[in-house]
Amino acid sequence: MGKMGNIAKKSRERKEFEGCSSRESSGKNGNIVDFSQEWDDPVFFDDFMLEDIPDDVLPSPFREFASALSERLETPQSATILCILSVLATALQNKFVVQIENDYAEPLNLYMMVAMPPANRKSAILKSCIKPIVAYEIKQREVLEPQYKKDLSIFLSQRKLIENERKKLSADNQEAIEAIAEKEVLLFEPPALPKLFLTDATTESLASALCEQGGKISIITDEGGILDTCSGLYTGGLSNIDVLLKGWDGGNLCIKRRDHEVYLSPLITIFMIVQPVIFENMAKNRNFIGKGFYERFLFCEPSSKIGYRTHQGQAIPLKLTKSYEEAVTELLKIPTPRSPAKIRLSKVASSLWAEFQNKVEKDLRKGGKMEICQGWGGKLCGQCLRLAGLLHIARYKGNSTPINGDTMRDAIKVSSCLISHATKIFDNFILSSDLRIKEASVIWATIQSFQKPVVSQREIVYAFRHKLCADQIKERLEILIERNLISEPIKVPGSKVVNYLVNPKAQRKNDDNA
Repeated sequence: MGKMGNIAKKSRERKEFEGCSSRESSGKNGNIVDFSQEWDDPVFFDDFMLEDIPDDVLPSPFREFASALSERLETPQSATILCILSVLATALQNKFVVQIENDYAEPLNLYMMVAMPPANRKSAILKSCIKPIVAYEIKQREVLEPQYKKDLSIFLSQRKLIENERKKLSADNQEAIEAIAEKEVLLFEPPALPKLFLTDATTESLASALCEQGGKISIITDEGGILDTCSGLYTGGLSNIDVLLKGWDGGNLCIKRRDHEVYLSPLITIFMIVQPVIFENMAKNRNFIGKGFYERFLFCEPSSKIGYRTHQGQAIPLKLTKSYEEAVTELLKIPTPRSPAKIRLSKVASSLWAEFQNKVEKDLRKGGKMEICQGWGGKLCGQCLRLAGLLHIARYKGNSTPINGDTMRDAIKVSSCLISHATKIFDNFILSSDLRIKEASVIWATIQSFQKPVVSQREIVYAFRHKLCADQIKERLEILIERNLISEPIKVPGSKVVNYLVNPKAQRKNDDNA
């Protein structure tokens, strides 16, 4: 495990055992047992300092709107910031790329997942942030729909006429056959009305939407149903998530349509703001494990404010709301070029990114804080470039001048803050998928409940006598030993009693939490 790499071998040197009322104990025959131990720091099962995204990473007016919305709803600002970033990605994906080398560029789409418990106003956050996208889409459809209906009617009529002519064909009328072929060559179905995002989709409907929208679409939702759908909920467990895998980086995708094939390099933005139980279900979903799907997501599980809300949040000034909506609309109006515009890094930004790369690489080592999620961490520097590109275009209104140092620092801030969230999520994946670790965590909770500096193997076995056999308990205790939560077993001379010391650092941490 990633955070397990920090565990060094326990020193065999003896010193007075902290928190124990006596440093010695007598066995049956009067033999002395030394209950002293030098301890390394404990590694808990769920002990993560989850960082909040600072409120200054977004440019104006996005920064002010995120702050005002979070205060109004009394919700974590990290959730609002990531939601706004998904709005920026929806507006800018396939319009720009961050070009590093001639053979390496990062697009500006993102996969993000935020988890908050019920009653945290997830839907309100989403509704407020995507309001300008919804309004823009509705207005575009109102403008384009009359002509679209007319063009579609002409197309359907022409196709019907061709079909009628085909029915009258005779095998020897080569001239008529060629005439029909020429008409079909000139027959084009009108482009679909613009659709910027979906709230739910199957892989088939997602592929269809990509074909209709020129290879780009977003999924923005406050429900986790799309994961169930794409993993085969309605297809007997059969799943095909290629479109989701390819949509992260524009991989080559061939989609079979009714009468032809479409070749795309799709770009998809995904933003899900869901309940934490979705993360738990993800760990059990074997259709996604081992395919690099979860490694594509930026995860965030911000601290809930429930229980500390005043319900007196100030209304967002109308002027600020208007400024936010106009800024998003301005980005949406940037035309999509045939080939995305290239954004380069300034010398300062390039140097900062290189430093971040080196830091991430060290954290991916055995014993590093991202050892547990190397696949995710291996994509983090690329994610950082995407964030920098989005922040840059949002700040400079579509100007493709080089990304400066300040913007890169903001992107690095966001990326760095999300590391702790990812390590927690992937640790939970392991905890949920490895029954031994889960059972070990339960045994540790029971040991904590004893509130004793020394516990015997006998009382642990007795506590779990109806759940685990003695050998299984010993195996789970080895996990606690590896995590520096308890000591190696200490046998009392002349007795069958086996004791374990409880790491006083772990006990103090438990007391502090209480």
